Amino acid sequence: MDGIVGLYGPGDRELVNKAFLATGACQHRGKASTGLAVANTKGIYVHKGLGRIAEIIDPNTIKTFRDLEPQAAIGNIGYTKRRVPERVNAEPVMICPRNFSPLQVAITMDGYLIKDDDLRAELEADYSFQTDNKTEVIGALLHKYLSEEGIRFEAGERLLQTLSGRATFALTAIVHDGSNAHLVALNDAKAFEPFCHAIIDDVFVISSESCSHRRLSGTNPTEYDGGQMTICSPDGCAVKRLVTEPMMPDIFQGVYFGNVASLFRGKEIFQIRRELGLKLTAHYATSRADIVIPNPESGWGVTVGLAEGLGRPLLPALIKLPQAVRTFQEGERTTRTQEVGLKFGGIDSLLRDRAVAMGDDSIVRGSVSEGGSVWVVYNAGARLIEFWISYGPMFFPSFKEWHRGIECLQELAVQRAFAESTPYDKDLDEINRAVARLVGVDEVKYNRKELIEEVTGPGSFQALDASYPIDERFWPDWLKKEVDLFHRVRGH
Repeated sequence: MDGIVGLYGPGDRELVNKAFLATGACQHRGKASTGLAVANTKGIYVHKGLGRIAEIIDPNTIKTFRDLEPQAAIGNIGYTKRRVPERVNAEPVMICPRNFSPLQVAITMDGYLIKDDDLRAELEADYSFQTDNKTEVIGALLHKYLSEEGIRFEAGERLLQTLSGRATFALTAIVHDGSNAHLVALNDAKAFEPFCHAIIDDVFVISSESCSHRRLSGTNPTEYDGGQMTICSPDGCAVKRLVTEPMMPDIFQGVYFGNVASLFRGKEIFQIRRELGLKLTAHYATSRADIVIPNPESGWGVTVGLAEGLGRPLLPALIKLPQAVRTFQEGERTTRTQEVGLKFGGIDSLLRDRAVAMGDDSIVRGSVSEGGSVWVVYNAGARLIEFWISYGPMFFPSFKEWHRGIECLQELAVQRAFAESTPYDKDLDEINRAVARLVGVDEVKYNRKELIEEVTGPGSFQALDASYPIDERFWPDWLKKEVDLFHRVRGH
């Protein structure tokens, strides 16, 4: 879930500042690390570190890079790749061939590669790996194919073939041929990870989200289809789709991860979330709530739809506190609970003696109940909470969590709610009641997959139905058994 950008604009004196602004616009995606790489006629220069972008890239850094008269730049806002962030794994990453190569490559990526041991083993004779970041493996493959094919679309075709069925990615890379910098971008064949491009004031700008383009005063960027590659060079910029497969965009990007002002498959994310709230109220029809409140920040969009559909006042009665830390990827439940408890504050005068409809994007592990937002709302005096959820019951973990083993399945709220049986043979009302007991609210109101799809369009609903973008041959055995049970019980 990194935020990534790429810019190509030889002669633009503000190129580095534009890279800083475009990268910073993705800050909501991660706070673990930040990095920029720029290139001029002489080579590639990288500056990166741990922390937010304003902590790592200061005005002196921007001035120094600007004075290099760069032709291209790439940037990264890093989500936590390890429980403890390490600078060595921050991006962009420079690829280190063991023998002389006329090509230099710096790369950053949003996405994930399933297993990399075999690929590392094949590449180790020719490349010296400096990190345990999967982006470096994909960067080494890119360097290898560019070296053999030239800076041409054929190199991208080979990379897509090698990674087919085992990776999702959107990547930007600077490639230096000894004389000039080139900007290369490529996404996976299913377009699972969001990716878009536009020309803004003669600069070609690529980003994981369209909020970067808006930050540079650009509008209406073009979203990449699957397997689409960009090559920018002194001869110009070309975009080509290398393979044609059914696309499978990650629906959870629109429901949770994306910036509300960005586009997701042609639709503003805020409106996606608002419409999900309207779908919920149309489905459930009735509510005992006096007021509607968001579970900030990602609950705002669905809550606007809830308030509109229910005809109840929308109040900012639950606030996110300044000391809040991001808890989504925290693995230890005790630590996660403590951190969630530091995130929120309740407004007693708005909540006391009220029946509350609280909107949220999803329930993943259910940690909101354990010292988190639910506790804060009750502690402020609310007499009832209906927990309205824009997404459906999450039966399965993201494939990006598989490396943690079966624990990533067992910790999901729906799985914990039916720890002594199985959730797969339960209808939505039964699931709503069980998860309500688990998270400590009066009611849970999950959305239905078919209603979500009416709003978002088709794509990967991996957590709801195991529609993974990864070939089954790469699935862990415990997951294969679980998905087989899911299909047998549901008669698929």
